[in-house]
Amino acid sequence: MPKSRKRKLNRDSTDVTELLDAAPVDRRAAVRLGTFNLNGDFFTPEGVLLRRAKAEVTPSKATSLVLLGARVAFEGCGCGGGGGCTPSWPDRSDAAKAAAAGKPQFTGKYGSPTWIDVWNGGDQTVVFLHGDVRWGTLTG
Repeated sequence: MPKSRKRKLNRDSTDVTELLDAAPVDRRAAVRLGTFNLNGDFFTPEGVLLRRAKAEVTPSKATSLVLLGARVAFEGCGCGGGGGCTPSWPDRSDAAKAAAAGKPQFTGKYGSPTWIDVWNGGDQTVVFLHGDVRWGTLTG
């Protein structure tokens, strides 16, 4: 009768039951750079978590915030950014030039829901333009 070949488990290796008992990874909460994850959390392109600070602001207020250093993000379909489109993040210098040249305009060009909201996270403020907004060369 052949000898039984039992493998010895290396004491340094991880036991399979430990792996099975580990908490499952919540893929809905994963950081998605520059957009929303499946839980609806919004992140900068660098991965900073943002929270909505104000649901609707005027074009004048948006301009003031950008002139004070806020970043700009925009999405042109009016979905709010969480509906599958990826927000665009223009350079801060381009946003500052647009703000210095005037206020964003609600065009009604495509009939999309249109608004501006403000998000904060870390030490950043983000002015988020949605829908039919034109602001110099930043948006359509």
